[in-house]
Amino acid sequence: MPITGQPQPLILSGLSHDIHAAAVRWALQRSGLQPLWISTLADPALTPMSLHADARDGVRASGGVDAAHARSVWFRRPRAPRTLPGLGEADRTFVLDEWRRMIDHIHLFGPSGGAFWVNRADRGLAAEHKLLQLQAAHRCGLRFPDTLVSTDPEEIRSFQRRHGRVVYKPFLAHSWRDREGRIHSSYARSVDADALRHDASLRLCPGIYQALVRKRCDLRVTAIGERLFTVRIDSPEREDGVIDWRSASLGGTGRFRPWSLPAEWEDALRRLMRELGLSFGCIDLVADEDDQLHLLEINQAGQFLFVEEETPELPLLRAMTALLAEARNDYDIERIPPLTYAEFLASPECAAWRAEVEAEPAPADGRIPGVSEE
Repeated sequence: MPITGQPQPLILSGLSHDIHAAAVRWALQRSGLQPLWISTLADPALTPMSLHADARDGVRASGGVDAAHARSVWFRRPRAPRTLPGLGEADRTFVLDEWRRMIDHIHLFGPSGGAFWVNRADRGLAAEHKLLQLQAAHRCGLRFPDTLVSTDPEEIRSFQRRHGRVVYKPFLAHSWRDREGRIHSSYARSVDADALRHDASLRLCPGIYQALVRKRCDLRVTAIGERLFTVRIDSPEREDGVIDWRSASLGGTGRFRPWSLPAEWEDALRRLMRELGLSFGCIDLVADEDDQLHLLEINQAGQFLFVEEETPELPLLRAMTALLAEARNDYDIERIPPLTYAEFLASPECAAWRAEVEAEPAPADGRIPGVSEE
């Protein structure tokens, strides 16, 4: 049945194991709201969608999600539909591909109906392009490492010669499980001239290469509306240095603590969020050996609850709940009960959600959907 009644928050996430969607749904419910969690814009719970094109108005969207039904929309990690009620097997490939292409158009032309989006589909998906982020950062006066995206072996090797040690990272982190059940993830790592010897390998797969910042520490900034929540991350020392704090902090060996950014960096990061059209984002910075800050990237659909788990004094779950409940960037966090991530993890609702997820069959190819298993 289509969504009806008073406008409520809508969560769009296609991953059943998305603990962020589960926790925020719980917190919204505890705040007296009735959020709806769906996986795709093709869900029958939404009203039908249309795209209109004419000489007078150009292209506009209607239906699907509007302010009469959804006060806010968390564009978390939606997916194209994998099945639909009443869909025959003979029609499956055609119908699902048509849905994927229509949803791509809806994302391109942005949301309709006046609901508050976190983040708008068109702006959020555009912001996932790393070079677009850096172009916006340049306009905002933010410092960032020299960066190359290439499959040209000579360009890559020339870049490495200019900068010495460089960092390779994928466009999107990839996680998978091997036959023994072990989890592997593709994280950023340093590469030297020896690792860049083979033309065939460099041509085969595009990569992002950045000049290595000899860092003192990492900083993770979670931007939720107008509020910035910053932690400093000190990783265990290694002889070759730590490139990606995620891999170095596995096993709980990283140290997290709240941190205060310089006022000029807070102002610049807020400008960056406005430049990209984002209401939420997880921003990675590093401080070099002279305590100068460098922007690495921003993830518009990033993970943030692990930060609250490590630093419980930062009310990230409460802030995200307030952002969606009030549907505005300048939300009043005090209007939301002081709910915490730890309370969610200990709740019966969390136990029930985990039981549902664990009962689902594992993917046949061993690939873990999403970025990581938290």
